Amino acid sequence: MRIRLLGGFAVDRGGRSVDPKVWRLRKARTLVKLLALTREQRLHRDVLLEALWPDRASTSAMNNLHQVLHVGRRALAGDEPSNGLLELRDDFVVLLADGLVDVDVRTFERLAVLGRTSGDLADLRAAVAAYAGDLLPEDRFEDWAVRPREELRATFGNLLVDFADAAAAAGQEADAFDALTRALAIDPLHEHGVRSLMRRHAATGRSSEALAQYERLRSDLRTAYGTDPDPETQRLYQELLTGTVTVDAQQRHNLAPALTSFVGREREIADVHRLMEQGRLVTLTGVGGAGKTRLAEEAARRLVDSYPDGVWIADLVPVADPQLVADTVAAALGLDPAAGPDSTRTLIARLAPRNLLLVLDNCEHLLAACAGLASAVRRSCPGVSLLATSREPLHAPGEVTFRVPSLELPEPADADALDRLGTLSSVRLFVDRAQDVRPGFVLDAGNAAAVVEICRCLDGIPLALELAAARASHLEAAEIAARLGEALSLLGRPGEVTRHATLRATLEWSHALLSDDEQVLLRRLAVFSGSFSLRSAEQVCADDRIPGPEVLDVLGRLVDKSLLLVDHDGPRSRYRLLETIRQFAYERLVAAQEAAPMEAAHCRHFLELAADEDPEQGGVVVERPQLLDADHDNLRGALGWALRHDHQQALLLGLSLSPYWLARGHFSEGAGWLERVLEVAVEPSRERARAIFALAILLARSGLSDRLPGLGDEAVAIAEQSADPLDLVTNRVLRGTLLLGSGDLDDVEQTAVNALTQADSLGAAPLAAAAQGLAAMTALFRENAELAQQRFEECLRRLGQLDATAVRFFPAVTMCLPLVPVGGRWIPVFEETFLLGRRVGAVQGTGYALSGLADAHRLTRDLDAAQDAVRRSVDTFTGIEDASGLGHALNHLGCIERDQGLFGPAEEHLREALRIRQQLGDRRGESLTLANLGLLAAAAGDPGAGRRLTRAALDRGEAVDDAPAAGGALLNLAVVELFADERRTARILAEQAVEAFHPQGYLRLEAWTRLLAAELAADDGDTEVVNRHGPVAAEIFTQLGCRIGTARAAALLTER
Repeated sequence: MRIRLLGGFAVDRGGRSVDPKVWRLRKARTLVKLLALTREQRLHRDVLLEALWPDRASTSAMNNLHQVLHVGRRALAGDEPSNGLLELRDDFVVLLADGLVDVDVRTFERLAVLGRTSGDLADLRAAVAAYAGDLLPEDRFEDWAVRPREELRATFGNLLVDFADAAAAAGQEADAFDALTRALAIDPLHEHGVRSLMRRHAATGRSSEALAQYERLRSDLRTAYGTDPDPETQRLYQELLTGTVTVDAQQRHNLAPALTSFVGREREIADVHRLMEQGRLVTLTGVGGAGKTRLAEEAARRLVDSYPDGVWIADLVPVADPQLVADTVAAALGLDPAAGPDSTRTLIARLAPRNLLLVLDNCEHLLAACAGLASAVRRSCPGVSLLATSREPLHAPGEVTFRVPSLELPEPADADALDRLGTLSSVRLFVDRAQDVRPGFVLDAGNAAAVVEICRCLDGIPLALELAAARASHLEAAEIAARLGEALSLLGRPGEVTRHATLRATLEWSHALLSDDEQVLLRRLAVFSGSFSLRSAEQVCADDRIPGPEVLDVLGRLVDKSLLLVDHDGPRSRYRLLETIRQFAYERLVAAQEAAPMEAAHCRHFLELAADEDPEQGGVVVERPQLLDADHDNLRGALGWALRHDHQQALLLGLSLSPYWLARGHFSEGAGWLERVLEVAVEPSRERARAIFALAILLARSGLSDRLPGLGDEAVAIAEQSADPLDLVTNRVLRGTLLLGSGDLDDVEQTAVNALTQADSLGAAPLAAAAQGLAAMTALFRENAELAQQRFEECLRRLGQLDATAVRFFPAVTMCLPLVPVGGRWIPVFEETFLLGRRVGAVQGTGYALSGLADAHRLTRDLDAAQDAVRRSVDTFTGIEDASGLGHALNHLGCIERDQGLFGPAEEHLREALRIRQQLGDRRGESLTLANLGLLAAAAGDPGAGRRLTRAALDRGEAVDDAPAAGGALLNLAVVELFADERRTARILAEQAVEAFHPQGYLRLEAWTRLLAAELAADDGDTEVVNRHGPVAAEIFTQLGCRIGTARAAALLTER
């Protein structure tokens, strides 16, 4: 029996097709399809009941299942015995009890792997031929079929490109062109495919077509994502222009270049590849220094072409917190961190459609977290294979372990057989590394015995051999062997030296050869997590024993002696210790009684580093979050130490890191750290209050607004205990700012009025301006345009009277959800972040107040006045070189110009805002500007581009669990469909946006989205939807005091 799913469902039995008429029940066919799609061809009955009868009671659904199983058996078996077909065993339904049925999808996948691995034209041709069409086209709208169909299409597209390259190499240009045409029909933005087609055009003398192909790709990418082609594609284009076509291979991995030769291990690589063919989780185990990482890297490097989405390695050495494993893997894949609380779930969702190899390196200190992630990947990501390295197994389901052996050792007698001796992997490694530091070193009769002794004493452990070979620069092999023997005699009994003891002996011996200052610096460097800069080494490790100016020289000597690695990736060199060396060095640090002072110095240094980059520490607030990326692991380590030893430093460090977490999208991680900080730093203080507000902003970005009122109250309670009345006014203003998105704008209004009175009575002009700004924003949120304009003008007057260098006092807030003209109706759109998380000074506050004034003019539909105000905002931020504020103002200006029909200037300003936000690393800002470009495209008459851009923003928000941004993107997609006059689709999207906003607690967003859904339903005469959303929207608007919303809702409900 053979089941066909590609190109349509069919069953072949005994060489003949089963008549489709025998399938009396459609769900019997669906059940067989679901089983055939799984690799094991079995599913738990509860999975099938939920898929086939989600609304039926369990007893009724089970009765239906038994009936469907009976019909399915008859259809598959015909007049023959059922022979175990569609049996229910131990709560699992199996397609065939005694084996697997031949399914064409599995055949295609097997042939695709074979073809892409071998690169052989015949293998690739067979794989292409096995793809008979898209998966189950008759079920194109079934949710369960969508993802596997897209995965198979992507695999087929990649296969076509590989086939085209192989066909072209064989001189079969017609086949190559045909395959590339089919591949680009599947994915027009497949850059490898586009490059291959460009090369084919160029090879056949059609350079103009090749250049035109590039121009089409560039245009499509800019329209879809606002980006340009990859550097490889741009390089090919330039080479076509100059007539020299040479293109580097496509980057499909993040494996570091091999800086030294890979010696031996061919058998082990073959074993690892064989195990990976048998299972999707292989763990390389062994002691530190056994070569697990290098073997994993080389085994993975040779599989790059076997995985369409590449090979990616995640180094877990610097990760101390199991909660950060998923975000670390995401970073290795080039993905943004999750914004929500469940980073593993987010990562799994993003990996699910991919076909790649993921290497988890150094898992031993994170076994439970790595095992959980591996289990989730195996369960939910069928195209992802895992290769892990660890000193012990992960103990995850389905894991296959491979203990990395020592390199092949010589026998004592081999010293007399140089030809054989030179072929042994341990000897080859030692000789190869010795030649790296001493080019004239050769294996000869004079040193053969000593080399044999070294390899045997070190038990063939690669790291030990490399450390020993590093001494060949100034020691002969016999001298190395003699010293090694002396070290070993101190650590174990003769003949019973374990590998662990051998490695320790090597490190002890290597350490003993260091000068005093080298030993001191080596052990002190153990306090760093991951890599570190020269400046950090100087600041943390220098003292009277190693003065700061001498640190560089000692670092260089440690690099020369293979105890320290140096990375030249980026504008500044970074250094790092191998983990086994770091652990050894840390033991030495403890023995020297320096661990406590060095860890304290490490924490102080990274507190200073974070404070230097804390935008609230300067006069003009300037964000440079990307500068802290390289030291993220050290900052985590410093914060973890401070939580255990110095709660005040933990509080200060958490405060300084809050803007970094906010800008880089580490919402969940940052909130987690601040929760822990606040648990230990319990003394009421100004800093604790600031940390509470920082936590509130991070929670708000994740859509967890229900906690904001309580956090605001707690911060005010702290200020009430302060002797400084200004603290109380400050915190009341900040609390009111947090509550702007809640349902109690009366409270916010009273807070603003009282704070203004108190600030004026205290002569605190900056705080009075901030309170005036809060009052203006309250009027804006209540859609009282006249009052908002008056208050913003007064706020601007107050700001203009202040010293430009005044400390930060003004919370930056935006309206977030303005109304824009669409088809004769003013519709809500999600344009900007509500709580920007910045406190700024007078000049920057002026820029934000002008932006708020512009939105007040938009409420009265005076777009010219709005444009004038926001242009003044752009000028203000430009004058003080505030890139973040400028990005906001340009984004705002582009949106207003869109509403004015000035599409050209709008695109120019929005794209400049996008460039600035990308340069800043402002991930939320990037997504919002991308969505605004989508709205612009739709307004300008290109709904296709509008959908692509806005959908890209939605994907970004959902990928990192940024609930507000995802809800806003759904709302904007609905507006895009309204621009396209696709009202039915707009209604569906508006309903989805309501569902997204409802649990978040941002009432004005929810009310306007409900009103939009109700108004669209009213246009279609759908009173049920009007009655579901209209009254709720009206109630919220009344509660908030929103003038326009209340009037619109009342008019709608009056007409129903």
